[in-house]
Amino acid sequence: MFEGIIGYRVYLPSILLFTTILLLYDGTDARKAFFRRNSRHLRRLSRLYDWEVDENGSFRPVIDADRVQRSARAPTTTRPHNCNNDSYILETILAKYNRHKIPGVGAVQVEVDVWVQEITTISDITSDFQLDIYISEMWMDPALDYSWMEPCKYNLSLNSDLLKKLWTPNSCFINSKTASIHESPFMNIFLMIYSNGSVWTNYRLKLQGPCEMDLTRFPFDNVTCKLTFESFNYNTDEVEMSWSKLGVSKMREKMELADYELMEINTEKVKVPYPAGFWHELSMVFHFKRRAGWYILQAYLPTYLTIFISWISFVLGTKAIPARTMLGVNSLLAMTFQFGNIIRNLPRVSYVKAIDVWMLSCMTFVFCSLLELAWVGFLSRDDGAPAKPKPVHPAPNHRRPGSQNMHYQATSQQQPQQQQQQQQHSQQHHNHLHNHSAIQYENSGSLYRRQPHATPNNITDEENTALLGMPRDNDYGYIPPGYGLNGNIKTAMSMLAGSCACHKNAPQCCPANDNHQLVSQQDSSIIEDWSEPAPSAGPTSPATAALHRRERLAATIDKLSSIFFPSLFALFNVVYWYYYLDYVQ
Repeated sequence: MFEGIIGYRVYLPSILLFTTILLLYDGTDARKAFFRRNSRHLRRLSRLYDWEVDENGSFRPVIDADRVQRSARAPTTTRPHNCNNDSYILETILAKYNRHKIPGVGAVQVEVDVWVQEITTISDITSDFQLDIYISEMWMDPALDYSWMEPCKYNLSLNSDLLKKLWTPNSCFINSKTASIHESPFMNIFLMIYSNGSVWTNYRLKLQGPCEMDLTRFPFDNVTCKLTFESFNYNTDEVEMSWSKLGVSKMREKMELADYELMEINTEKVKVPYPAGFWHELSMVFHFKRRAGWYILQAYLPTYLTIFISWISFVLGTKAIPARTMLGVNSLLAMTFQFGNIIRNLPRVSYVKAIDVWMLSCMTFVFCSLLELAWVGFLSRDDGAPAKPKPVHPAPNHRRPGSQNMHYQATSQQQPQQQQQQQQHSQQHHNHLHNHSAIQYENSGSLYRRQPHATPNNITDEENTALLGMPRDNDYGYIPPGYGLNGNIKTAMSMLAGSCACHKNAPQCCPANDNHQLVSQQDSSIIEDWSEPAPSAGPTSPATAALHRRERLAATIDKLSSIFFPSLFALFNVVYWYYYLDYVQ
């Protein structure tokens, strides 16, 4: 009987093939009917035999007896025709399923793994971070086993709506500030059920979790962020959570933010006691390192330049008090503005940060330079002592800034009558000097002159008194044009030069040993500039000597400050950078 079956299997395909070739020349309807009735056998022929072209140009099968026998003995590997589809399986297993019953006997083993897709932001103000992750859970539910139903597929990929009908461990991130499932364009939930009852769920989440920030070493600090995952409803007697072999992995090799760099991710499993029992907590810890490049460019380098600018005042001299004050105050204001701009983006912590140490120390250096300036200005001040006379130099055809251009001509061919008047005028001044011995020298800023003490004869003319007093009140010795001249330029020049204004034409009016200053007249020239120092007015007074000593002391202080301040700042830099950079390394 077995040989009859083999013969039937061998010759039946040949008969069908021969019949098919004959029908090719018959009607189209008969050929279609034949294929419709025997399509399954024809497909089987194409799998069992190879084909070749005969002498007539048609195809014929190459029959191999061994292959035919092997095919007859081997069990079929194709899908059984009586397999059950997905709909039938789901209807069957969910008919008596209870989603409130914990699967199996004892605690359910739930394995968790996480794929980190992206870390978006880390906020220093709110001390948190945001990230996108894929989190997967897998557990065994014997009530969902459908392997005995001869399924067409051994894993079922299902819609997320079906998840509401199944038991789940109800796990969540217990320390997250916000958590949401992505909905682009639908709920990003993956659900798969295997034939042995294993359930695999995957969620794509957007999370915002807390970070632990210790800003003591800001901006050279590290930040640690932690997310904890656990079952919200079931303790360890009902659900045991654990990390899978994959644990937590990154979907990108290198994850960097604008001011942070992800160093590593660690996993932890802790058994935590609660009033209702013990729970398993699965934590993933993210370690970030702050990138200090922005703070070096925006805070440290500008501070260096501000400190260097404040040191320029040490070489400007003891007389440049206004310029030095402007440099010091502007440096202090610039540093204060930089400091406020940086701390505005930081939380208001009560402890001192590394950036605070730097900025406050640099502000202290600038403030100390202002104190040094105040000391130098105190030593260089004039307490009413006689001022040092300035040199006089007649410069022809040259106008001194801020002074009135007072011209007078003295030609060599003067009238004898004018010369006689000048001699009489000089003689009167000479006699006046012998009658008044108390003489006060005064530096008006434009001419070095001497002024007699006030007498009734001196103050009778209010206009002359105001004219002589104006250079004392004005540091630049400026006299308004035409003020007090009354058409007599020579008289005004005599008052301005002093009580003895001698000319070359009348040298006899001033004795050789007199300390009066000789003001020369030249043709087409004016008396405006100074080049030679005035003769000394006798021995130096104690007030003048004390002023000279204070000026020398102020210059010495500036010289020592130009060495002490940079040296101390360099020492501060060595200590500061060694302390903070050693911690970072």
